Formats: sequence, C-alpha cells, structure tokens
Amino acid sequence: MEVATATEASAPAASGGAAGQGHPFPWLDAAISEPYYFLHLLAFFSYFAARSAALSADDGGELHDRLLRREIQAVLVFLVLFVVKIVKEETWEAVIADSLLYAKGLLLAVTLVIDWWLAFAYFLGFLVIYAVAQQPPYDGLGHSNHLTPLQLESLLTEEPTSRFWLVFLYMFLMEF
Repeated sequence: MEVATATEASAPAASGGAAGQGHPFPWLDAAISEPYYFLHLLAFFSYFAARSAALSADDGGELHDRLLRREIQAVLVFLVLFVVKIVKEETWEAVIADSLLYAKGLLLAVTLVIDWWLAFAYFLGFLVIYAVAQQPPYDGLGHSNHLTPLQLESLLTEEPTSRFWLVFLYMFLMEF
C-alpha cells in the first residue's frame, strides 16, 4: 500500500505573514537578538576599522586606488548575485542565507587585496561564528498530512488556492 505524506505551507505562512505583524521591523530584532546575525554584523562592520588602519599605514595612494576598485567590483557582484537569488528563491530565509554566504566570500576576496593575514583572520572568524552560533530556525513551517494517492490527487486537483507542496511517497515493504 502506498502512502503519501504532503507537507504544505500557504503563501502567507511561507512569507511570515501572521508571525511578523506585531513588530514593524522584525528583522531588526532578529539581527540584534540572534547571535548568528549579530556576530556576522560585527564581522562585516569590523572591515571598516581594518580598512582605515590599512590605508593609514600605506605611504602611497596605490593601495587606496586598487582597494576602491575592488570594493566597487565586490559590491556590484554582490548586487547581481542578490538580485538573481531574490528572483529564484521562495523564502526570505534562503535569500538571507545565500546573501551572507556571498558577502563572506566577497569580504574575503577584498581583504585579500589588503593583506593575506587579514583575509586568513576573517576566515578563522567566520569558522568560529559557524562553530559557536547556529542559524536560527525558520518560523513559518507548515504542517503535514498523511494521504492516500487518491486523497492526494483529489486535494491537488480540487484545491483552488495556490500552495507549495513537498510530497514524500513511500511503500510498505512486506516480507514474503
């Protein structure tokens, strides 16, 4: 006998509709209260201190010009990747996770222009963040229903609303 398990998340639940109505900026609360996001913000904003220290130690203006060009290129690459991901992804959590990954890679590339020891220190910092803080779980999970194939077919054909479905089919194995 085949059994289908369907997990659904309606469009408002997938976008955090009912959960985010209490506070006008729920992402700001999450950015400060969750250690994962807070440590990433600290790491990204520490780049400005490292950049100003490296430029003050430089005698000529060659590092400043080269660094400015690489920073502009990194911001443009990040924006292109962000726009592509925002179009393809269905949830904001996936967009934020991918954006953090791209920002970490581009920050490592830009700090490699300054000094490879600084890039190595950022790499170790990101490893520590990964080891210490976990990414917060997604709040808008749906629910699951155990359905027979006939129930699944009727639900998919007769349901007028648009929903996202994850269907898991399996069979009971009988020993003969």
